[in-house]
Amino acid sequence: MLAELRMKLETDHTAFGYYQSSNMQGILMERVEGGYAEYLHLSMLKPYSQYITGGSQKEWVIHTLTQEAFEKIICPLMDEKFTEFTIEKKEIPIVIAAKELKTINKKELLDEFYSEHYDRYINLEFLTPTAFKSGGAYINMPDMRYIYQSLMNKYSATSQDMEMYDDETLEQLVVNSKIVRYQLRSAVFPLEGVKIPSFRGTFCIKVTGAPTMAKYARLLTRFGEYSGVGIKTAIGMGGVQMNGGKND
Repeated sequence: MLAELRMKLETDHTAFGYYQSSNMQGILMERVEGGYAEYLHLSMLKPYSQYITGGSQKEWVIHTLTQEAFEKIICPLMDEKFTEFTIEKKEIPIVIAAKELKTINKKELLDEFYSEHYDRYINLEFLTPTAFKSGGAYINMPDMRYIYQSLMNKYSATSQDMEMYDDETLEQLVVNSKIVRYQLRSAVFPLEGVKIPSFRGTFCIKVTGAPTMAKYARLLTRFGEYSGVGIKTAIGMGGVQMNGGKND
């Protein structure tokens, strides 16, 4: 099961934005029981993602990728008594104005994959700084290989009944995908005194080849709305959203 919890936040503090996402992970972990929190700490690929977005009206968005993660992470946050908290490091008091929960079954994504309808154009908006890492170096530009590889690995890690990663399929996705329109800007994500080079913005992918390729790419990017893309999605990076339909 995939789940999304959106919490509208209110604060008068001007120093609150996506750059506080790593501190928000601490708030989240405070609500998780000790044993599961330790499991999450040791896991390479996390079964959840979270980030802060919005202008004057901030939202804290938490996604979980498994039933267990939903029960252990989101359910405690849904407690009606959890209505406010403080980021102690920055002395930022925050009130939770509203909560909205949405869940879907992974089968719904697969049903879309097997349906006859498909669109060769995929519009993505990267809501928070996004980056990849290869050979010890940060990659702060969108690259289809890194995007698909990230999503395939995250899908496989959270699906006991389905191995999504395959070198040949990855190569076919990369060969048949082209970024045809973009509005991107460089960004940085502050983390423990380090500024991670990254990017934000929108771009449109056109997927050529067999219809299966377009459906497969859409399946992965739909999943990416929940998993996030790239590195450090558990602490606020890589928040992504699919927008609109076909672009000519």
